[in-house]
Amino acid sequence: DFGHSSRTMAFALDGRFTGREGDPDYEIDCDFYVAFNAWSGPVKFRVPVSPTRRRWRLLIDTAQPSPADFLDEGTGPVIADGTEYEVGAFAALVLLSEP
Repeated sequence: DFGHSSRTMAFALDGRFTGREGDPDYEIDCDFYVAFNAWSGPVKFRVPVSPTRRRWRLLIDTAQPSPADFLDEGTGPVIADGTEYEVGAFAALVLLSEP
């Protein structure tokens, strides 16, 4: 919804399409799922299947207190596709697929 009153946005980036597909050392990269909540209350987002069908891991949840808001790659909990993940008010979520 790109209406005037919309306060949320989410998208996935496919790790297969990095712009380097023609390079001899090309490898599929990780997928990203990003959700933004610019609303004054929490909003639930349904986590999609990763474009490359790999498991998601939590990387960033800015609603969490530091240091739990930014996690090292590969250390965050697995977030199953189809899960409803609640993104806090005025917060962002980033999931990264496993390599």
